[in-house]
Amino acid sequence: MKTGKKRFVLSLKARVMLVYFSAMALVIAAFYLMNLFFWNRYYIRSSENGMKAVYLELADLVKDRDSDADDLKEVISRAQVERNTSFALQGNEDWEFMVITDQMVSQYEREFLLTRLQENLLNKNPSGVVTVVEAAENYTLQRVTVPDSERRYLEIYGYMRDANGTQKKFILSMPLENIFRAYTVSNRYFIMISLAALLIGGILILILTDRITKPIYQLSEISKRMSRLDFSARYTGSKHDEIGDLGNNMNEMSSQLERTILQLTMANRRLQEDIEEKEQVDEMRKDFIANVSHELKTPIALIRGYAEGLKELSPDERESMEYYTDVIQDEAEKMDRMVKKLTTLNQLEFGNEGLEIEAFDIMEMIRSIVSASSRQIEEKQAEVRIEGPDSLMLSGDPFKIEEVLNNYYSNAFNHLAAPGLIRIFVEEMTASARISVFNTGEPIPEESLSKVFIKFYKVDKARTRAYGGSGIGLSIVKAIMDAHKKECGVYNTENGVVFWFELDKAEEEEDGSDHGPLGGETTA
Repeated sequence: MKTGKKRFVLSLKARVMLVYFSAMALVIAAFYLMNLFFWNRYYIRSSENGMKAVYLELADLVKDRDSDADDLKEVISRAQVERNTSFALQGNEDWEFMVITDQMVSQYEREFLLTRLQENLLNKNPSGVVTVVEAAENYTLQRVTVPDSERRYLEIYGYMRDANGTQKKFILSMPLENIFRAYTVSNRYFIMISLAALLIGGILILILTDRITKPIYQLSEISKRMSRLDFSARYTGSKHDEIGDLGNNMNEMSSQLERTILQLTMANRRLQEDIEEKEQVDEMRKDFIANVSHELKTPIALIRGYAEGLKELSPDERESMEYYTDVIQDEAEKMDRMVKKLTTLNQLEFGNEGLEIEAFDIMEMIRSIVSASSRQIEEKQAEVRIEGPDSLMLSGDPFKIEEVLNNYYSNAFNHLAAPGLIRIFVEEMTASARISVFNTGEPIPEESLSKVFIKFYKVDKARTRAYGGSGIGLSIVKAIMDAHKKECGVYNTENGVVFWFELDKAEEEEDGSDHGPLGGETTA
């Protein structure tokens, strides 16, 4: 049955193509025959009328007292350019002639022109076969074929009267070879255009037949999908013919069959959605607990460290005591804010919370983070460098970007290897900036580079447990940057690892002031 339908469609296309090519062939043949038998005659007749027009214009100039040889040359030069026409006019009664023809004409052509004039007017032995087209009182228009060279001319000769009434002999001559060459080229061009039209028309006919057979293919596809119990397909044709009626009937049958199994399908879908929702809620709860436990460790450790340091200070060290107290208070407040917003951050992955976008100084934020970890830097005997402009205003959610920096910074400390160097560098671009955190240490295996931002993924599980990591910090970074619709990533260097993220620059203030020169560097 399938093979029979295919043969029917192909047969329909073949019939349409056969009709098209037959009609086009007849039209092309008719035009070619008309061109073959009538084009040269039409062109010669047009040239004859043009020769007469040139003659009449020249006769008026010769008769006009105010005209001179330059006027004649201007007219005959135009005729020579437009029709390749040569012209000679009697100079005196001794058969001396002014040949008023452009110097581009060969000497042979000029002599032939004068010879033809003498032959015509004195009835000497003609140098060609003559066919008179029109004989008037003052001129004769004729066609000439020169047998020895097979050259053909169209010429008009006779007399023109000057202003004094004196008759002057003249001749106008135009070779017909160009006409026949143009005729040959025209026929060749017509054949090329006809073939191109035939090809383009064939393509259009193929497109047209496809539009005709498309509804049949659509009905065939619908029947296949119905045989697989897929009732979602519908016939979309808009034609009101036999195929349209068949398509509408198939649509109705498909709708009735679909309704019989709709309730079962919806029940199964609701059950699946309930299961997926429960699993999602469990996963969110686990992620939330893991995030809280991981993100609170760093501020707690700082508070503990500065509290122990505060105990060791003497009462005289008032300034240091105030500084330690400020750090503890700052970290406590930060921890309080973190507890309040961690839930929102966790929901960020599901798009349930917007960002509080504002302009902030990224360099000030970096210096604040590094300053808060000065005790940890001393304990690790690490060197921390900050490279970038003195000040750079970026656009983003400051709290969440601080979370990104804290994660990168703590991650660098946890994987730091001697010589202990952490380098935080900011690179300005046209409309954005890239913030990178480098630490010396073992490179991340290549197969793990694309996985480090996945939740709970740990490159070295034993080492991660040693410093209390849960493998979720970098996934928080990824969620924050996705919410900002900006990129983040990681790559290895010769002696360490670089984690980076990008943010847009904040719009400049109206006074146009910038935020400091490039090239600043701070070492902690």
